[in-house]
Amino acid sequence: MNKQIPLNSFFIIFCLAIVLVVFCIWENNYVVITNYTYVNSKIPEEFNNYKILHISDLHNKNYHGRLLNKIRKINPDVIVITGDLIDRRRTKIDVAVELAEQVVRIAPTYYVSGNHEQLSGEYSVLKKRLKQANIHIIDNSYALLNKGEIGIGLLGIADPTIQQSERDYLFQDNSKYMKRAIEEVSKGVNTSFNILLSHRPEQFQSYKDMRVDLVFSGHAHGGQVRLPFLGGLYAPNQGMLPKYTEGIYKKGATSMVVSRGLGNSSFPLRVFNQPELVVVTLEKESNSQ
Repeated sequence: MNKQIPLNSFFIIFCLAIVLVVFCIWENNYVVITNYTYVNSKIPEEFNNYKILHISDLHNKNYHGRLLNKIRKINPDVIVITGDLIDRRRTKIDVAVELAEQVVRIAPTYYVSGNHEQLSGEYSVLKKRLKQANIHIIDNSYALLNKGEIGIGLLGIADPTIQQSERDYLFQDNSKYMKRAIEEVSKGVNTSFNILLSHRPEQFQSYKDMRVDLVFSGHAHGGQVRLPFLGGLYAPNQGMLPKYTEGIYKKGATSMVVSRGLGNSSFPLRVFNQPELVVVTLEKESNSQ
């Protein structure tokens, strides 16, 4: 004798399925704005309340104008992008360039590569088009952010996959590359306060060892799936239960801001981990405090 599932049970299952679908769409498409205030006595007075917008890990995702509307409302002084504008598995350069052409009209925009650009085989094409859009590419170079005659240093490191194969990038120790690259770039910088753009948060110890003041990073995608009390479950180059997935971390005199990013890569879903734009406002700490 076949047992039939009651009609009300079908209805409950159907409703739960609808709720799950809506939840997944919301979690993966509603961009939140996360605001931080970074305080340091080394920040020049001219840069007090200076607003930095951090974009990372778009992975070709197209928000069809919704992202730009949020960025315009933020009205940043500068925009920094820490890699993976494209996805090496399904590269769509036009989507990345379209965003770049729009954001640069809002504020000066500085960019460093991520592992997906370096491994895509199309980074030279992307770089050419980003430069045409007036994006400042600072892979293993630096720029000065000026207000009047006062400036702060903005250093950029190309993702270590510039020297690696796709097979090796998850497993090699990149600390020597990071320290050497930062040392080389820093030779031309003589500002008292310096910011570093680097895709990789797992290299935080290297940034501390090189005495960087403030780092912007991405790559971890917030741990992809976030659980209460545990945080993110997995991040590339960090593995299970990664240490650096979102927020501000501090070691000694070095602070690192990690963005959860805006898109997905090999794993297509975020759970309790909405995509984000990060806004960091610089605040000069009074020496009397």
